[in-house]
Amino acid sequence: MSAISTWVLSIVGIIILSILVDLILPSGKTSSFIKNIFGYLIIVVILSPVFTFFTNKDFSVNDLFDKENVQIQDGFVASVNRQFLDNAENAIETACAEAGFRFVEVGIEADIFENQLIINQISVNLKFVVIDENSKNKNIKTSILDIVQDTIKVEKEIVVFYE
Repeated sequence: MSAISTWVLSIVGIIILSILVDLILPSGKTSSFIKNIFGYLIIVVILSPVFTFFTNKDFSVNDLFDKENVQIQDGFVASVNRQFLDNAENAIETACAEAGFRFVEVGIEADIFENQLIINQISVNLKFVVIDENSKNKNIKTSILDIVQDTIKVEKEIVVFYE
């Protein structure tokens, strides 16, 4: 198919799509907004050969959303990772309390500025732990290690206990 026929088919396709949307949508502010968007889209499709002529490369809407232009902000990544770590710490402490080990303090160390969160160390403070009557015969470190591994899937070597 030649470039001209592809261009004409694109224009006809956008116009038919805009007519169908116009028939489906009720009249009102939303309808006029959608009509304006389709109007701008028709203009972009009509002018696309002009962009090709001046830049010597085919114009594509995907060029507007190039992966190099999309960047994730470090602050957003850090806040999401910090929230995950806070939730994980609270979940471990809650699970320990439910297992009969109250006042366990958990701290998770990781680089929160990395896109892929890698946990370096999990510190478990047992200094203020109160053991319920039903849990006195359990090995506290083994039980808490099992809780940590069930809550977040990590290697047992990164869990450090402090007494």
